[in-house]
Amino acid sequence: MTSTAGHAPVPAHPNAYEPEPELPVMDADPALQGLVRVAAAVTGTPYASVITMDTAVMHVMAAHGFRGVPWPREGSMVATVLERGPGVQTCDDLALEPAFAGSPWLDGRRARMRSFGTVPVVVDGRTVAAVCVFDVVPHAFTGTERERLADVATAVASLVRAGQQARQLADLAAASQLARAETARAHQELARSTAFTHALLEVLPVGVVGGDAEGRVVLFNAASRRWHGVDADPGVDPEDVPGAFRLTDADGAPLPAEQVPLRRVYAEGRVDDVETGIAVPGEPFRHVSNSGVQVHDADGALLGAVITLSDVTEQRALEAALRDAALHDPLTGLPNRNLLLDRLDQTLAAAERARRPMAVLYCDLDGFKPVNDTAGHAAGDEVLVEAARRLTAAIRPGDTVARIGGDEFVVLCPEAGSERAAQVIADRITAAFDAPLRRANGDEHAVGISIGVALCGPGETPDSALAASDAAMYRVKAARRGARVPAPRTVADPGVPAP
Repeated sequence: MTSTAGHAPVPAHPNAYEPEPELPVMDADPALQGLVRVAAAVTGTPYASVITMDTAVMHVMAAHGFRGVPWPREGSMVATVLERGPGVQTCDDLALEPAFAGSPWLDGRRARMRSFGTVPVVVDGRTVAAVCVFDVVPHAFTGTERERLADVATAVASLVRAGQQARQLADLAAASQLARAETARAHQELARSTAFTHALLEVLPVGVVGGDAEGRVVLFNAASRRWHGVDADPGVDPEDVPGAFRLTDADGAPLPAEQVPLRRVYAEGRVDDVETGIAVPGEPFRHVSNSGVQVHDADGALLGAVITLSDVTEQRALEAALRDAALHDPLTGLPNRNLLLDRLDQTLAAAERARRPMAVLYCDLDGFKPVNDTAGHAAGDEVLVEAARRLTAAIRPGDTVARIGGDEFVVLCPEAGSERAAQVIADRITAAFDAPLRRANGDEHAVGISIGVALCGPGETPDSALAASDAAMYRVKAARRGARVPAPRTVADPGVPAP
């Protein structure tokens, strides 16, 4: 059990109960599972899921933070919330909603939800699923969070549509191969079917690649020819297929011949959602998801194999953009607190292995509040962007500048192993703010900076390192005001003398 301040204890998993045997939880697709994690990250909620909405019983397609179970759609929380209207729907505090009075999802019988957000996943005009996020405490959903949740639903819809197309193509290929074993009358029908199939393959927005019984590449449809920049060539040696058809792995590295999806189908029987790349000189890199099966005749003899290729380039770009948005400050583009803590954790681990300290500089702008008060928040935003630029220009390669809120920035200096080295960096940053900060309209604002320095070594955590540098920064501010404060303490490796 876990508890939240001000609320009754809640289960570690919000709906931690076993499903009925006849309603098993679906196996989550890795790509869909990744989008669920993105949904949680961009809304700042600990729990997220994608559930089906086109059947009487909702099934969990992917979940983050808890183990989802099937549940009747009629009267469910997600169905009730989606009835309010199209698009993203959110409830900041479910306890204030009369529609959910006595709900088992609020009073502890099933869970203790307090905030909830959902958006329908629409494919070809039909709602097939919903993306849901929730928390056990109230959560004020922002407009930006709602927009990003809608982006995740768009990516999920693209993934579902690609899966439907791949399954339809596999069915089409299997039906075409079976037709070849029929009687003379069936052969006449086959000719018509083949013509139809060929025409259909040529207009499909997905790639189709076919191989014969000997593993030679004999079929490329129009999409495949366009994406690879070449046509099928049965004369290409299997070892030369990656180079001849411009194949790479998902990261753009050369693809070993044995990892070519079509070749894997011959060795493994089938492949599902194998991601590779196509790198045609002069063209943008293309991410594709490959699924394929062997094709056999009525007697079980191998006739060949067929692979379908779905272009997931835009989906991957959207996922990357959503991940970037979740880890970077939208105003300055600098790493945000989440990314800072991750890098600080890695840097502290490296410092402990090397048995030498590293420096954390906590920076707070002096005189920034009057800019907001007199010139407005737009002017304040310009000043923050210029401050971020000066901070970035003043640090060394390998250092990290992050904005953690308001006019507060943190600089990580992994190679600053002494108070003297850290102070050199701090002095350089201070000097960068000697000149007034200039806005686009020519107005200038005298904004300085106070910097607290902490040397951190073995035993430190990201939170303790930030706390030490924050305290050092406030001592600097207090000293400038002439206040009596305790002597500054720098968190350092036990073997390094305190300043």
